[in-house]
Amino acid sequence: MYGLIDFFNIFIKKMSIEKSKLSKIDVHSWPRWVRIVVKVFVAMVIAGVSNVVISTYGDTPKMSNIRRENKRLEDKCRILEGKISSAERTIADLKHRDQYVYRPIMGIDSLSIPGIYSDYMDSKYAHLSSDKYYGELSRDMWLRMDRLMRNIYYASVCLDATQKQAQEKAEYTTIIPSIWPIDRTRMRSVSSLFGMRHHPTLDTMRMHTGVDLTAPTGTPVYATADGKIRMSRVMGGYGDIIEIDHGHGYATRYAHLSARYVGEGDWVRRGEPIGEVGSTGTSTGSHLHYEVRYRNTPVNPVHYFDKDMSEERYEEIMKQIEGSLNK
Repeated sequence: MYGLIDFFNIFIKKMSIEKSKLSKIDVHSWPRWVRIVVKVFVAMVIAGVSNVVISTYGDTPKMSNIRRENKRLEDKCRILEGKISSAERTIADLKHRDQYVYRPIMGIDSLSIPGIYSDYMDSKYAHLSSDKYYGELSRDMWLRMDRLMRNIYYASVCLDATQKQAQEKAEYTTIIPSIWPIDRTRMRSVSSLFGMRHHPTLDTMRMHTGVDLTAPTGTPVYATADGKIRMSRVMGGYGDIIEIDHGHGYATRYAHLSARYVGEGDWVRRGEPIGEVGSTGTSTGSHLHYEVRYRNTPVNPVHYFDKDMSEERYEEIMKQIEGSLNK
């Protein structure tokens, strides 16, 4: 560095010594090509100095365009980041409602998909880190977008499963027997409960697979749930009998009828009249023998008379039944 300074000092001294000589030189006497070279050289020096000054203290048109383009990219990134954040909040809300509202209400276990919350390997985003200015930003946004897509997939699967369960739950409400098979205002009494009993005509202890509801002959009998008529005929001690297949393992039987309104293969709705109370088959009086079967096994029909029955209501019904039996 000091050698370079000394060189310039010596050069300046020589220039000052030769100044008088140079002043006497007539530039116009120089050859034309020399003058052109000098002018080009001076122009290049001026242009170079101007470029340095402008680049240092101002923007060139190219740099100005680059800065404007960078500003547009930054604005787009901020907008995209805002949309990603909004989508993340929406998915988080859906996930919360699915796990803590919908599934507990319908008794559905939480869905587990292995690896759904695991990020991809860093090698997937390696090419994004090479950008000096936007590498980290691009990597972060792509990482969040990948997480968002996995969460969207998880939410979609959860909602599909929840929707399916909800449809099945809605179907259950129509196929499970849940009303009285005859109008209770026309019912005289409950002459026999579900369970072991002394048979009134056979004079022996036998299992009674339903309940006997005493009512006048001709009293309408109603389907207690939606279903397809599996049987509508005369069958031994049951007399005129109708059996409805409700699906999902449930079926109901209505026996000792005096009339049948439906035939095998017909579809009926809950509350639709299907026959009339009678005393056909092995019977000692006008009544309806009503059975509820689950997977071909008889169950106590009283438990199905009201699907939303409270404990107090159940006890009240049982007292009414016991009272009618003691009369």
